[in-house]
Amino acid sequence: MDSPYDNVKLDFFIKGYLKVCKFIANQLRRSTTFTARTKTRYSKSLSVQHQVMHFDLEGIQIMRKIIRAVWCSAMAFTFLVCVNTSQVLAQSQAADHDKAQPTSNRSTSSTSSANPKDTASDLESIEGRLKALEQVIERQQREIQTLRDLLESRNQEAASHNANVAAATTHQPAAPVAISTAGQPTTNVATNHPPNISTTAATQSEATQKKVDELYKKFGAIRFSGDLRFRTETFANQGFDNLVESPDRIRHRIRARLALDGSLNPHFDWGLRLASGTFTDPISTNQTLTDFFERKPFALERAFVRYDSKSDSVGVQLIGGKFEPTFRRTQMVWDDDVNVEGLSEALYFKTKTALNQVKLVAFQLPFNEVANGRDGFLYGGQLQTDWKWSSKVSANFNLAYFDWNRADQVLLALGASATQVNGGISNGSGVAGGQNGSLGTTNRILRNAGGSPVGFLANFHLLDVLGNVTWQASSRFPVTFTFDYVRNMTSRINDERNGYWTGAQVGQARERGDWLFGYYFTRIEQDAVLVPFNFSDILASNSRAHMPTVSYQLSNGVTLQWTGLFSGRVNRVVQLSPFNRYLNRMQFDVIYKF
Repeated sequence: MDSPYDNVKLDFFIKGYLKVCKFIANQLRRSTTFTARTKTRYSKSLSVQHQVMHFDLEGIQIMRKIIRAVWCSAMAFTFLVCVNTSQVLAQSQAADHDKAQPTSNRSTSSTSSANPKDTASDLESIEGRLKALEQVIERQQREIQTLRDLLESRNQEAASHNANVAAATTHQPAAPVAISTAGQPTTNVATNHPPNISTTAATQSEATQKKVDELYKKFGAIRFSGDLRFRTETFANQGFDNLVESPDRIRHRIRARLALDGSLNPHFDWGLRLASGTFTDPISTNQTLTDFFERKPFALERAFVRYDSKSDSVGVQLIGGKFEPTFRRTQMVWDDDVNVEGLSEALYFKTKTALNQVKLVAFQLPFNEVANGRDGFLYGGQLQTDWKWSSKVSANFNLAYFDWNRADQVLLALGASATQVNGGISNGSGVAGGQNGSLGTTNRILRNAGGSPVGFLANFHLLDVLGNVTWQASSRFPVTFTFDYVRNMTSRINDERNGYWTGAQVGQARERGDWLFGYYFTRIEQDAVLVPFNFSDILASNSRAHMPTVSYQLSNGVTLQWTGLFSGRVNRVVQLSPFNRYLNRMQFDVIYKF
């Protein structure tokens, strides 16, 4: 018969086992929750997916070990209970045998045997505990079966993900791993191990790097850039010296440019740029929002290859194709949207004195190729000097000469349709104020007996003197003064051949919060410049103009700008007109650069 001490031990053992089972169940739930949380990160990246699958497999292996431990402990406990129960039954049979013995024998042994009532109550207590234990084991079996089902579903998901990754990377079959628990059938789970995935990722990275290296060898470093501009433009007080004032006007315009630049090696680079605008207008990239929602032209604006020796003292630069002018200029002579074509060469000398650099620039620019005659060419050069007198004061002074050969070909190309694709110039009468009808020039022209234009009154051999002085008043408010003087050196005319442009700007528009304020004034006599190529937003020549501007950098890459263009005609075209109006033109721009 078990003593009360043995019953206490059994009760303590049962309670301890129940606590262990409860602890194991909690650990299983936490492991399952950890695995579920980990799988929610599955879609961040391919490398993260590989890590998550690796964590899932480790969780599965841990849960397998825990289940085996639960089964082993359950079997051990069942064995101990059975042994203890057999001892109790043997002792109870011995007690019944004692009841059948003589009274003397019973009395002799009464001092060493327990009361039969206590034995019966102890047996009932043990049977109740056994039933409770069986219920606990059944509940644990159900929880284990639930966890096994969850494991199988996880295994299937892991196998599916591994198969997809393998198909996308290595195309290798998944290796089956057997998972078995005590008394349960074996389950096969397809797994892909991280070493294969990392090897595949490394292989893909190497292949990508090889492709990048091949592209770099062919094209060098490549950079994308560009800008978008939306403009609202107003016109008031139109007509200049016309007897009837034209009605006010408002229009909306856009400009889009996309550039692609690259370097073949430290000395050679190349560039391409596409831009909006009318094909036959060389001085504007704007497109008016009109024409019944039709598509807007977007064409090649630049395409060049350039060489630069990049020497520390004496160097050479060469460029060929269609490119931004290599000479310094203001819009009195050249509109900012003009991109010339041909060749340009430069020889520069660098010093360590106040005169930092001297550069000699030459250019040969064909503007009209004639199949059965002589081509139109622009030849010229510019002497450029860069000065730095202190950390706050710098300047550049430049002397240029532009020799237009057979400039009359320009006049004969004027008046082309805006819908024409090349072969003419269609800047229209806007820059001329109707001075020569629809030809779009304010220069004086010669006509034949039938009234058709045959050439310009003047040739155009332009001498241009340009200077800029910059005072770095502060890091965000530099002050720049500009002066430009041009003279037409032709011998065919004696008057109307000078022009000048002067002004200043304060500030800059580079970083968020920057402000820029500027004002320029120009006076251009009638034949001082070749009109179809200078500033398109004012009366091109025979004019004076005031041009204030304000810019604010809303954020990096986004600029708000207002520009006023107030231009008037100097010499009346309508001789008897009592009017000589100033055209009030204002532009409101939002510019995005990238």
